[in-house]
Amino acid sequence: MTVRVAAFVAAALIAGACGGDDSSAPPLITVPDGAAASSTTGEPSSTTEAEPSTVTLPAISIAQVDCPESLVRGDGVALSCGVVTVPIDRLDGADGSTRITIAMLAGYDPGFDTPAAVLQGGPGGASTDLAAWFPQQPFTQVFVDQRGTGFAGPNFDCTEILDALPRLLGSPFDEAGVLAAEAYADCARRLDQDIVLQHTESESHAGDVVDVMRELGYDRWTAYGVSYGSTIGLELLRDEPQGLVGVVLDGVYSPQLDTNAAVVESAGRALDLIDARCRAETICRQYVADGSVRDTLERVMDELDANPMTVSLHGNRTGLPSTIELVLDGRRVAELLFPLMYHESLVRYLPAIIGGLYDRDAASVEWLAHTGARFVIAAMEGNDEGTYFAVQCHDRLPFVDGTAEIDDRFATAVAASPLEEACPDWERDAAPAIANEAVTSDVPTLLLSGTFDPITPPSYAEETATGLANATVVEQDGRGHGIWFGNTCIAGIVQQFVADPLRELDVACAAEPVPVEWARP
Repeated sequence: MTVRVAAFVAAALIAGACGGDDSSAPPLITVPDGAAASSTTGEPSSTTEAEPSTVTLPAISIAQVDCPESLVRGDGVALSCGVVTVPIDRLDGADGSTRITIAMLAGYDPGFDTPAAVLQGGPGGASTDLAAWFPQQPFTQVFVDQRGTGFAGPNFDCTEILDALPRLLGSPFDEAGVLAAEAYADCARRLDQDIVLQHTESESHAGDVVDVMRELGYDRWTAYGVSYGSTIGLELLRDEPQGLVGVVLDGVYSPQLDTNAAVVESAGRALDLIDARCRAETICRQYVADGSVRDTLERVMDELDANPMTVSLHGNRTGLPSTIELVLDGRRVAELLFPLMYHESLVRYLPAIIGGLYDRDAASVEWLAHTGARFVIAAMEGNDEGTYFAVQCHDRLPFVDGTAEIDDRFATAVAASPLEEACPDWERDAAPAIANEAVTSDVPTLLLSGTFDPITPPSYAEETATGLANATVVEQDGRGHGIWFGNTCIAGIVQQFVADPLRELDVACAAEPVPVEWARP
């Protein structure tokens, strides 16, 4: 039904621009004496060696603004927010400027003087959404939004797909796919002439990050990118801008991946791994027919394709304005299960839920319908689809070979529509060949992966690390997608790295697997 958005978290979008200084908020943490030359000379952001540029770009500036109410943190720690003016096109200043938004969470340890730029997934996720709940760290975190996301500036949200959600969920999966394609096409027509959208890609996102950190005055900084945010991090490594001393890549989504094939392969791998782990443990085997998660799921999908069920989705549990009769066929079951595989706290329930579906257990059906639907709805609400298509159709489409022919009902069901089908409405120019090349760099890099990750498996990190001269690869067994948080071991490793990216990291604790405590929800 939906475009598969590989975001780390589906958070509510922040709506509306903010204005005026907030006297109750802390000031943006800047280093005025170290302000970057780019803000005064208009030179391009990249500092790799090249012929001197004669391009004059619009000036870069940051204005502190009130943070939206949606960014008020539950722990009482105040954020500071800003609107950043950046060039639309760093190769041609004639296109003028656009705005992106940032949020800043100060570190609690004054001894950490190296900040981290935090980059959300998607494409189309707002990094500032993460600022509302990411744990405070000893170092300062600067959440830098992608173009078309955030709380000010261009808005590339496809409201057409949000308006269509009740009809999508209330239709069989294949019919929902047709309705979704129509909604995305309407969105593409509405955004067709937006000049900023035409300059929204990973390279421009990376340039925006550099401009933000320079304008804040940091002469030494790191970056943390999760999921698609790791793609932006890799673009930073490709350019090696002045001041970047280290990058953390969490759930590595490298630029040379074939997007069409990758999701199919990684989703099937994750299901096989869950199946193997379940077979090895008595309590888990009891939840599913013949002790097999995969076999039971495939039977469930066959049965529901032949005889779909309907489940009432109550608006007070989904956030939608009214009750919807969800059509639960085989592919819809796969769509609802897939986002639950992203985090280990939900993976533990999957065998019991799949077994319950096989037995037509009403409680299992109800749980999957409401829990899975909430994730799907949140993903649609929390990502700006215009940014997603702008990036994918520019960066990825030129290098795909078509969807892999894999005999895996679950994996093919959760794969997004092939880019060659989705992208014609968006009319993006093709990225240059370098956008598909593996990144090489000697900037220290920490690559993090969870064994169960269904979208960016550990093999992606291993492959990416081959081009990075100072790479440390950490895989934690029993974890899912995006492993920085929820585990003191990984949090400590990241803190070691940000404090001194050149140090030899103590990663021994990551070898201790996180046990999967199989259970019913």
